[in-house]
Amino acid sequence: MTFHVDLHVHTDASLDGLSPMAEQAAAARAAGLDAMAVTDHNLCTPVPPVLDGVLMIPGCEVSTAQGHILGLFLEAPLNLEALRQNGLPTGAAAVAEIHRCGGVAVLAHPYEKPGADPTVFDFRPDAVEAVNARATFKVKEANERAAALAQTWGLPSLGGSDAHAHQEVGNAHTKIEAEELTLEALKAAILAGACVPVLRRETPHLRKGLSQLAQRKRKGGAKNLAVGAAYVVYCAGLDLFRS
Repeated sequence: MTFHVDLHVHTDASLDGLSPMAEQAAAARAAGLDAMAVTDHNLCTPVPPVLDGVLMIPGCEVSTAQGHILGLFLEAPLNLEALRQNGLPTGAAAVAEIHRCGGVAVLAHPYEKPGADPTVFDFRPDAVEAVNARATFKVKEANERAAALAQTWGLPSLGGSDAHAHQEVGNAHTKIEAEELTLEALKAAILAGACVPVLRRETPHLRKGLSQLAQRKRKGGAKNLAVGAAYVVYCAGLDLFRS
């Protein structure tokens, strides 16, 4: 059976998240998705088994010294305090902790930043996020390069919206061929490579600006608010130029 799953979704538990989990799940259902992974920044946000008819996948987006790594299908929360006790962990340490908790380690948007070179990594994840709806904000060919990396490494390619608000859910997702709609079956299918990333639409720059504004508001201070507001205007201008 074919299932459509967004494997990279943030809620308002993330500092830059705008929509609560219920809104994200409702957006996933409206987008025709069967399942959704909650991957808040350095948080293992608890999820119900099903929300609004959508299978919920427990996850986390871990910041490391070598970029972001998604932990998906976590059977237990990551020990983030231990992982980050000396600052940003290495990619290898994050992957090991994700595996300890029964999860699948996914290299997220590896070419999102100019100059990124994941080919020098001294570790291998279980899969690569080859399609991310936000990844091309700064590097136009970010997704193409991520897909090539997955092919070079011989790893499954996944897709996720990286949604920070309900308007973004499903902009990218993964089409998975699995025996049934369960966490176990979806996880097994991904590890077997029975999956294809799908890009429906690139997320507008404005959505990035609004999520950054939310983050700066939560940090507080007039300067943070002013910088965040200016960035929203800048992002809106980029969208006008792109159109």
